[in-house]
Amino acid sequence: MKKRKVDTKLKGSNNLYKNEFIDISKEGDEYFFEIGSLLTNDIGEAISIMMRKVDNNSEIWNLEINDIEVEKITPEKSLYWLSGGNDEWQNLENYNKPWSDCYLEFQEEFGMLIVNIIKKSKTFGDVKNKFIRMLNLHTLYDFALSKNMIR
Repeated sequence: MKKRKVDTKLKGSNNLYKNEFIDISKEGDEYFFEIGSLLTNDIGEAISIMMRKVDNNSEIWNLEINDIEVEKITPEKSLYWLSGGNDEWQNLENYNKPWSDCYLEFQEEFGMLIVNIIKKSKTFGDVKNKFIRMLNLHTLYDFALSKNMIR
């Protein structure tokens, strides 16, 4: 007996990018990202993760951003990865407090900036470049230092 192939894609689903490590699709006005073993539908978080894992010359940075629902952006997710991600927040080599004690202060300081960067950007690369310029590790460490979060 032959197995029947089942199409699991939803109607209106659009695969935007796929390689062996990253899968990006869009269904209606919602993006879905699979980056290694990480799954998210938050474009800011996805770009923050990809900044560490994707070459600067990749065509992924040319993908256009369309129909972003601002309500689905959770700034603390982006800030987690921009401020060091799992390497920093799980090991606490530089920080002296866990992320759960710090994220509200990061969000109060930089949350609206994350949302505005995404709203005003036309491509994934625009977001990446603005994150690098305005929310680089130096900026975030200076903030953490001023709030006594750094050893």
